[in-house]
Amino acid sequence: MHYFNMLLTALASALCATYLVLWLTKPAPIENATIPPLIFKEEQGEVVIWGGWKTVEGYQTPGTNAVEIRCNRTSSKCHEAYASILHHDEGEDLEAQVFSYKVSSWDATKLEAVAERAMGGCLERRIVIHIPDKSATLSWSPPAGCKGDTGRAVLVGDPL
Repeated sequence: MHYFNMLLTALASALCATYLVLWLTKPAPIENATIPPLIFKEEQGEVVIWGGWKTVEGYQTPGTNAVEIRCNRTSSKCHEAYASILHHDEGEDLEAQVFSYKVSSWDATKLEAVAERAMGGCLERRIVIHIPDKSATLSWSPPAGCKGDTGRAVLVGDPL
């Protein structure tokens, strides 16, 4: 009986010590994801932009997104890398996509590019980059013969 009491005391002490350690070192809660800072770089016929899209018209997807846009004057193409993270009760979901655009016009003040049938096999994405004021907009709409959602987003970024 003496060994049984010692075993129960040791087990209770270990259990209390474990709970105390877990309480003192409780893990930090999941931090909110932030979008990258808004950065524009233009050099040697290339424009590189970092930030995130904020929907101002149309359906707004849940979660936080980040985007990198690279445009090359020589190839007349832009590539947009888009990532979105959605926090929910069961964890997190990460979505990543790449869109390829054909530049339709590029001068000292504005760059316009279109990605045909880039969303859902029907919707067109259009990017307009205003170079002097370092801003950009994204719009999506169906071309003739397709049905779909329309919307618009502006490029935003967290302050440095």
